[in-house]
Amino acid sequence: MSVLEDSISIFKRELAIFRANLRSNIIRTAIFPLVILLFFGFIGAAVTNVPVAVVNYANNNQAAQLISTLSSQSLMKVQAVTNQNEALSMLSAGQINFVIVILPTFPSESGSPTVQVYYNNLEFSTTEIILPAIEKDVELFGSSSNFQSQEYLPSSSGNPSTVTPVTGASGNYGDFLFSGVLGMIIVFSTLFNAGIGILTDKQGGQIKAFLITPINKSAIVLGKVLFSAVQSVISVFVVIVIGLLLGNTILMGITGIIWIIILGTMLGIVMTGISIIVASRMRNMAAFQIFGQTVGLPLWFMAGGIVPTSSFPKILQILSIGDPMTYALNGFRYIVLQGFFPISSMLTDVIVLGALGIATTCLSIALFKSTIE
Repeated sequence: MSVLEDSISIFKRELAIFRANLRSNIIRTAIFPLVILLFFGFIGAAVTNVPVAVVNYANNNQAAQLISTLSSQSLMKVQAVTNQNEALSMLSAGQINFVIVILPTFPSESGSPTVQVYYNNLEFSTTEIILPAIEKDVELFGSSSNFQSQEYLPSSSGNPSTVTPVTGASGNYGDFLFSGVLGMIIVFSTLFNAGIGILTDKQGGQIKAFLITPINKSAIVLGKVLFSAVQSVISVFVVIVIGLLLGNTILMGITGIIWIIILGTMLGIVMTGISIIVASRMRNMAAFQIFGQTVGLPLWFMAGGIVPTSSFPKILQILSIGDPMTYALNGFRYIVLQGFFPISSMLTDVIVLGALGIATTCLSIALFKSTIE
């Protein structure tokens, strides 16, 4: 038989094993994301009276209406401040959490920012609730391009410097976490199942049985990779259903779900390759499980699964570039939180995940064959 036919045979075998324990597999897939979303997804739901300073340089009716709209919300406790320097000093001293500067051009539709927001990111969940609320109110008076937010970081010289953070919240931390959990469940399901499947086959004698058959040895790995791709799709659907039932949203809609499946499948292939590479060099099941736990969680955290990478120390931001999960979560965040997937980010994420998928699959085949031959 051809490699493709052999791979499909292995895939059917893996699928039959999965279907034999379908209920327990679905429950196991659902329980971890359900617990995380329930316990952490509603952080910041009770945020109220966050101190906000407003500097009004426009002094027109629209600016007055914007301030009134902001003040009417229980989320914010708004106070007027005469100038921007005074407001930023209050921000540095921790007296307020946000500074809203209404520029003289407000509410111009020129496309240039007419409202600037400075904030500290010490309380991420608060930031992820307040920023979208401010932006929504600003949009009542013009396009979203009129809004610009920046994290305020006082430099050692005392002069303020600003950095543009990774954007992202459709309205609450729960949606941010939801997009992170999508990546987590894919990584853990493929990282553990593919490697454990290889070790189980080794210990159960199935690998030896394969060796005395005319099956192509590469097909053993390719079949498992193909099954992991399907398993990734199943895992994504389970998490999406849980998230939607808990009130999370996917702003990009059906198209976004399709993109999540594509990125999730590609991430699953990458992690499957890594899992088989490691399992090919191991004989102990317990050692592999320790590997999965010590590698999976750090990869998820470093990719921004819980907090955005923009809040990390510089060294972790650099390390996150080499984390394959970063590229999948980046796409998920745009899809879930922003409602669009920029072409530049799309190309980067797809190319990186595709290249890593090909590389890890080829390497896993080579190492697996060298181990059993």
